[in-house]
Amino acid sequence: MRAVLPVPGHTGRVGLAGFGVGLLTVVCGAPYWAHHLPAAVLSVVAAAALAAAAGLLAGSEDARRRSGQLLLLGSVFSALAWASIWDTGLWPVIAIFSEGAFFVVSGAAVLAYPIGRLERAGRYWVYAAIEVLIVQEFLVEFVSHPEWNGQSADVVWPTVAPNQWLFDRLIDVNIALQVGLAAWYLVLLVRRAQQLSPTERPGTMPVLLATAVTVAAATVTLRTDAWTDLDALMSFYVVQNTVSVAVPLAVLSGALRERWREVEAPNRVVRMTSATTSVATVRNALATALRDPTLRLLFWVPTEQAYVDRNGFPVRGPGDRPAVDGRWWLTVRTDEHAPLALVELDGSLRLRPVMVDAVLRAGSQALLTAQLQAVATAHLEQVLAAQARVEERETAERQRLESDLRDGAQRQLEALAERLGLLAGNGLPDSARSVVASCHAEVLATISDLEGLARGLHPTVLRSGGLAAALEEVAGRLGLAVQLVVDAGRKPPTVEATAYFALCEGLTNVAKYAPDARVRIEITETDGWLHGTVADDGPGGARMVPGGGLAGIDDRIRALHGRTEVESDTGAGTRLRVSLPCRTG
Repeated sequence: MRAVLPVPGHTGRVGLAGFGVGLLTVVCGAPYWAHHLPAAVLSVVAAAALAAAAGLLAGSEDARRRSGQLLLLGSVFSALAWASIWDTGLWPVIAIFSEGAFFVVSGAAVLAYPIGRLERAGRYWVYAAIEVLIVQEFLVEFVSHPEWNGQSADVVWPTVAPNQWLFDRLIDVNIALQVGLAAWYLVLLVRRAQQLSPTERPGTMPVLLATAVTVAAATVTLRTDAWTDLDALMSFYVVQNTVSVAVPLAVLSGALRERWREVEAPNRVVRMTSATTSVATVRNALATALRDPTLRLLFWVPTEQAYVDRNGFPVRGPGDRPAVDGRWWLTVRTDEHAPLALVELDGSLRLRPVMVDAVLRAGSQALLTAQLQAVATAHLEQVLAAQARVEERETAERQRLESDLRDGAQRQLEALAERLGLLAGNGLPDSARSVVASCHAEVLATISDLEGLARGLHPTVLRSGGLAAALEEVAGRLGLAVQLVVDAGRKPPTVEATAYFALCEGLTNVAKYAPDARVRIEITETDGWLHGTVADDGPGGARMVPGGGLAGIDDRIRALHGRTEVESDTGAGTRLRVSLPCRTG
């Protein structure tokens, strides 16, 4: 792949373009230069610089090449415009056409820079410019004699219907149209500047600014006598060429900026990833070096034959394909050509293929390390997903068992207790009544135990009333003074059950170690997360130890990709907070 800037082999072409257009300018304006040497130096240098800058762009291997080709053609037209001074044959007519063509072609070149194509508004401007700067100029010639235009009477001139009044009016109309055309062009330049992506801005803004200054200066110095006096026209050309030297300087400045960026970007990646090579660090290093904050990384997992994102979740990889909606996907491969990562970039970076390639090569080792981390994260996510599925099945099984106990054994025992109660009141002997009463009491105790067992599996109130009602019932049963604050709606059963049992563990610990403490329960929801907190003003000192109740809570919470926090400094009470990702159920 060739460099964005011409390598030394292209330098000769750039110099040849500048020399050729400079020489053409000398030849075309020779009669005028003989008496205006300072103007000759300024104009020839400006024309040569414009051609050299155009050659610089034309030698690139990206979309800017088209702008360079147009600008090079425009520099040739600029040189031919000086041929009016020869005042003989067809040269004045050729010069008038060349002047208009210079503005049209050069204007289109800048509007297409650096993407290499004109947008709709730009195309409309080109059509209007052809009408105003070329067609209208020939209309002026059709209604005039060459002498009216400051030329000799013996030059070849396309006179059709000479009319002095119409000639004067057409000049006024042309001036107004050209001022309007220039204003429209400045608006397009402003819009183009606003649309530049961060990757385009450093190299393009100087060109747009220099062009805007040139257009504004040409418009301000535009005079009526430039149509009727040859010396005034030549003076206008001198001013125009002098000011336009800002454009090649801006092109050179932008090219040097791009070259420096092309060299510096890979070094920046190496510096940013030398200390640490986490997935986030590598992604940020690439995004910073390429000036693309939207950059996205996907990593290849060989065992799964699929891509995962930075969080380890499987993602369908689009592979290499043309930019769609302004995006560009690139596959990064190892030295053995195995897939390593997919990089999603801003589509404007297609204009900088060499720099992108250099940055990705510089970050290849860091990408390899990040891939290993992403693979490990993906495997961990698979384990957590399996745990979450187990948790969901366990919750469903708890609900089924609780329902079976209540609808089966508990109902049967309640019916038996009712019959025993009736039997005890039917005039049985004292000995038999005592046995029946004892059996009745045993059945009632068994029903109570069964209710406790069912409640422990999955409380009915949780399913019907939600977390607030279920926790309030638990607090009342434990005899705790609780302040309950709920600011969340219903959630999926697995999420509610996991949060419920976690917070119940916290309440049980309070009842066991600080029964007289004041307790506050908060249930809130923010950004798709359910947060539950149990806080007390007891003695504190709780710790999460392996095999303990708090450790069990943490295992269940992490199985659903949640978080557990325990704050329990001695003498400062205990605060248990669980957070679970959720979707509104």
